[in-house]
Amino acid sequence: MFRLHLFTALLLCSSSAPNRWSDSQLQSVGDVNSLEEKLFQLQRKLQLSQDGDDPCAFSSAAKNGSDAGLKMFDASGKPGSNLLALEGAGVWQWLGDYDECQAIGQEMAHYCMFQGAYGAILPQYTLPVLKKLVFVPGLRWGLCVPRQCTAKALSAKVVATIKEVIYFNSSLVETVCEPSDVQFSSFAIVVIVLCCIIGFLVLLATVFEYSRDCVKNLHVLCQSRPLEESHCQKSSNSHEDSTLLSSDNIQRQKQSSGLCLELLLSFSLVQNVPKLLDTARSAKNIACLHGIRTLSMMWVILGHCYFFFAIFLNVANIEVVKNFPHQLAFQSIANAFFSVDSFFFLSGLLVMYLSLLQLEMSTSYLFWIKFYVHRFWRLTPTYAMALLIYWQLMPYFVDGPLWMGMYDNKQCDHYWWTNLLYINNFYPKYSDMCMGWSWFLAADTQMYVLSPIVIIPAFFLGLSGLIPLVCLLIAVLITIAVIVSVKEFPANIILSGGPATQTLDYENMVYIRFYTRAAPYLVGMAVGYYLAKRDQLRQKLFRVWTVGGWLLAAGLGVTIVYGLYDYNNGHHYSQGASSLYLTFSSCLWGVCLAWVVYACTSGSGGIINNILSWSGWFPLSRLTYSAYLLHPVVLFVYVGSMRQTVYVDNFHMAFMFVAITGISYASAAILSLCVEYPMAAIEKAVLKRIQF
Repeated sequence: MFRLHLFTALLLCSSSAPNRWSDSQLQSVGDVNSLEEKLFQLQRKLQLSQDGDDPCAFSSAAKNGSDAGLKMFDASGKPGSNLLALEGAGVWQWLGDYDECQAIGQEMAHYCMFQGAYGAILPQYTLPVLKKLVFVPGLRWGLCVPRQCTAKALSAKVVATIKEVIYFNSSLVETVCEPSDVQFSSFAIVVIVLCCIIGFLVLLATVFEYSRDCVKNLHVLCQSRPLEESHCQKSSNSHEDSTLLSSDNIQRQKQSSGLCLELLLSFSLVQNVPKLLDTARSAKNIACLHGIRTLSMMWVILGHCYFFFAIFLNVANIEVVKNFPHQLAFQSIANAFFSVDSFFFLSGLLVMYLSLLQLEMSTSYLFWIKFYVHRFWRLTPTYAMALLIYWQLMPYFVDGPLWMGMYDNKQCDHYWWTNLLYINNFYPKYSDMCMGWSWFLAADTQMYVLSPIVIIPAFFLGLSGLIPLVCLLIAVLITIAVIVSVKEFPANIILSGGPATQTLDYENMVYIRFYTRAAPYLVGMAVGYYLAKRDQLRQKLFRVWTVGGWLLAAGLGVTIVYGLYDYNNGHHYSQGASSLYLTFSSCLWGVCLAWVVYACTSGSGGIINNILSWSGWFPLSRLTYSAYLLHPVVLFVYVGSMRQTVYVDNFHMAFMFVAITGISYASAAILSLCVEYPMAAIEKAVLKRIQF
């Protein structure tokens, strides 16, 4: 109230200045004051009730003479500024002080988060300044209440009080209260034990191999220094019973210990760290792909940094954020979806390229068995571990007001199995998916399973064998065109301002389906065919118009990413133009990458090839899969741990991006060295034994 009276006094003083307030402006300011008075009245009515039978009233916590009720009031959220800035497109967030509420003691109080969806102001409320808030923002209200106040009781009381005081017709209400005692579930304990076992295997294998190498190096050193032969002989005699006595014994040990030792050493950091950090190049290594893969992964992380703040609405300066889509530089963030198309392109390229090289050595049916077994074994163990971390362990990493209601593991409780079967882009719906970002793995795996339809004709029939690829590409484009035209999807579904149901339809019908995302994959397969057969093809067909090719690829890429700038600034396209963009943009992005790869592998890449082929990308590129799996977990932990809303600008997001990227890649290194690399070594050891 003091703030309201002070503001009124300042307003009256300013009215005597040469530039006087108009009557309508004074009326609007008075309306705002009236709204604020209503909101403070709402808080007092809700929190300072003297009803002794009300379990949610603060007075019930003061019966024993303590000041707990006062502390609860102080810790609860209160209306602030920026009430009119949202214009129906955000959330009023009064979060309070989560930690102060916790400090009162779990026996006395707990923190609850009331969340009300958008609702219409009822006709009784007729303040002119609120005409633009015909649909007021949702409400996220953090309340510190007595322990005996349940979420259901608090929800009913808040809704009734809001409707009575400010005539806000709230719907889709959810209230979540902090649990009294967080205990690890049985499944979470199993996951922790599994992590400990993996950690123990890594430690044991590393110590064993390091010790063995030390003894081996000592023996070699002694053999090279004849003046100390007697000392070496003495040292050797002291270890005559050791299996690590000499290089011959070491070799015999390897042969006799068999598969068990080889499986154990698969977990050794002595083996896996050099593999991860290796920057050597080979004739079959397409160096520029490492740069494309790493930069695409960073683009994904950058887009998700903005996306997480947008979807969880924990932004204080909504006016600044609403202006982001109108900035030219922001178009690369708004269209970060093309980074996913880059990965589809790379997947198609590699599956065609590597398959054709391997088929040159063997066309046996065993190749196709290995083709599918390798895919499942390559992805699934690391994927399953990341899924367990997200599903069972992440909830224990985070607490805070924004975390309440942000994460619900019921989706994984019900549908985790669809992830491991790689069908989660078809069932369940996108909004019910466990690990929502994992749809890419399902779509990519489904394309991989069907890829022999293109690979086999290409291998046996040469260029004419690419006809199925062309036919499939045409079919994909026709499918996209039909869906987006019939459903009338706008060119930029996220920033179009359309209904939420339209966005959900686009996600479920276009965004996550393999048959609508296959265009860049097929373009990548065509490039993979060229790379595998380039020695047999007439290079003069491809080595022309280098400068023109770069200009065309650059212009096309810039148009695809930044071409919606006018659209995002209010110049909406016709449905035909929108359908054209949605149909061809991903395919043409693949064409741009195709030129980059061709130019870099044919000696026409210049400085672009030098950048993309930099050896420093190699280790980061090998961490891409694990970084893709874990970076949303890092974002969940970061955003969910915040105590207050954040003032977001591009500088803040730049610092956040660097931090999230660094932590994501550090976490990815741990996951890769403990799971991904050991599983790859185990696959190699087993397949070698059964002579695949």
